[in-house]
Amino acid sequence: MLTYIAHNTAREIHSARQVIFHDILTLDSVHNHLTWHPGNIVIPLNDAQKRFFNCLLMKVTSKQQIISIVWNERAYGISDNNYHQLLFQSRALLKRHKLPDGLLVTIPYHGVRLNEDLLLSSAKAYS
Repeated sequence: MLTYIAHNTAREIHSARQVIFHDILTLDSVHNHLTWHPGNIVIPLNDAQKRFFNCLLMKVTSKQQIISIVWNERAYGISDNNYHQLLFQSRALLKRHKLPDGLLVTIPYHGVRLNEDLLLSSAKAYS
């Protein structure tokens, strides 16, 4: 059953063209960018970052599921280092575009999640 759910989730993530979080953050998978609407900031993404943010916006938080979805068929050859490097680069990307620190929260012994409360409160600060 878990495998079915994981495959279903992976299929949904790979086929999603646009994912919107409360009209604050939009992931455009067609054009490979993330838009922070309160600051009107468009952040270009590479393919791995696009799939990573897609996972987070669709509430996939498990490191193993994220690795499986981001690297797809090559997931078996991917090490924890690749995952941690993607996480580091994604945090740096958000910081470079002046988004609030702490948007990506590490869940010890599990993975990572999007700090939705911080996203909501940061958006209110722009209004």
